[in-house]
Order: sequence, then structure tokens, then C-alpha cells
Amino acid sequence: MSENAVYEQRIEIPSDCQISLEDKTIKISGPKGSLERSFPEPQTKIQTEGNELVVSTHINRKRSRALVGTVIAHVRNMLLGVQHGYEYEMKIVYSHFPITVEIKDNMVVIKNFIGERGVRKARLVGDVEVRTTEDEVFISGVNIDHVSQSAANIQQACKIRDKDRRVFLDGIYVIRKRKGEVTKSIV
Repeated sequence: MSENAVYEQRIEIPSDCQISLEDKTIKISGPKGSLERSFPEPQTKIQTEGNELVVSTHINRKRSRALVGTVIAHVRNMLLGVQHGYEYEMKIVYSHFPITVEIKDNMVVIKNFIGERGVRKARLVGDVEVRTTEDEVFISGVNIDHVSQSAANIQQACKIRDKDRRVFLDGIYVIRKRKGEVTKSIV
């Protein structure tokens, strides 16, 4: 444990990733790309020791210890993203009116949703790649925050109001999440 540290956690830096620290900003680059994130909490101290990243605090309170764990979790997600990437698989579900999905700039345009004449739009966040097939949408990228928020925006754009959700099941739903080689099915 480093001097004055009451609590610390360590994470090993993989050999194919590079980490650089400037104040409380961590830059991680790997085979899939690079990410940068700032952790401005004054209670935490971030440093590298050999091939490990050490996050510590000198305050012995539950909140400060939780902040150390939060920083480690974010760094772990960043390392996984730049090594393997993230992918969310979404299923287009309709009962009568076929839904068409198009990508224009940083927007997903959803047409003919439950027979509506207007279009519904969902904003894509950050640097994500979107592919569509006839009944599926794939969102991939290195930043888990951007990938998951883009998927949530698409799912939220297809929310049906003033109708029974048990009967009207039309929409675009997340069915599978991939973190590198690990796949987690939602359905």
C-alpha cells in the first residue's frame, strides 16, 4: 500500500494496452482504439506502479472507498473496450406493420412503426458503428457508455404510449450484449 493510503485497489494493465496519466485524466489505447476519461474526485489518487494501475484514498469513509471501486470499474470497462470492443444486438419486433430502420448521420430513423406516417428518430451517442439487417440492429464500439446509451435511445424511441404493453409488443429491443468474447443474452 502506498503512503497515507487507507484503501487501495489495483488493476493489471494488459501487455497490448498503453495507459497515460495527466492529473486525473486516464488515456488508454489498445488494438481497437483509444479512450480518455477524467476522474476529478479529490478523495482519490491515481498512479501507475509497474504494469498495474493503483487507485487509492486517504479517507476511511464508505463513500471514498466506493469511489475507488468506481474508478477501477470504469478503467476495467475501458481496457475491455480498447482490447475487444462492445456490441449490442437488438431485435426489431412487429406484429402487422413492418418496421424499417435507416441510419442517417448520427441518427437512427425508424419508419412505419405501428403504422405511423411520421418517423421516429433516435440519437446515436459518440463514436459507434451501427449495422442493420431485415430484423436486427447491431451497435458496436469501444466505449460501453456510448454503445449502451445509443441502444437505450433506440429502444426508448419505440416506446408505445396509451396502449397496453402486454398486447402491443412492437418495438426494437436489446436481446444480446457482447463484451469481447463474453456474450450475455437478455432474452
